[in-house]
Amino acid sequence: MVTHMRVAGLRRMCRPVRPALRRGAVAVLAAIAMIGCTPANRTAQQQEERGAALYQANCATCHGGATGGDIADIPPRHNAEGHTWHHPDCELIELIRNGMPHRPGLPDDAPTMPAFRDRLTDDEIRAVLAHIKTWWTDQQRQFQSEVTDQACT
Repeated sequence: MVTHMRVAGLRRMCRPVRPALRRGAVAVLAAIAMIGCTPANRTAQQQEERGAALYQANCATCHGGATGGDIADIPPRHNAEGHTWHHPDCELIELIRNGMPHRPGLPDDAPTMPAFRDRLTDDEIRAVLAHIKTWWTDQQRQFQSEVTDQACT
């Protein structure tokens, strides 16, 4: 009888704890589910979205969009069909910042790349690059990341 009363007393004492444990378990599960939604990921997505708007306003008329084009296009396409992914970030940033004059071997009427140093900040240039990279295949992004690691240290 004493044992039965102790068990009954423990049950009454534990009842208020059970909902708290359930809420805690739900909170832990929710935190685990949100690992993919960290502030860093949201910031990357926001940077890509900002880059999309900047690209549309400053680059799309010459370089085109997410599809089409050829690796030999002048000006080059920045999508997976182009060759931008062959170059490291530091080179691309410098090229956007300072432009590119007419190069020997290109047709005389080939357009030149204007400098954007007075129009885009370095952060905006990085946002444009983040957007462009969304058009590349996983293999192209991996290759370009390795090229960047080697060249931009």
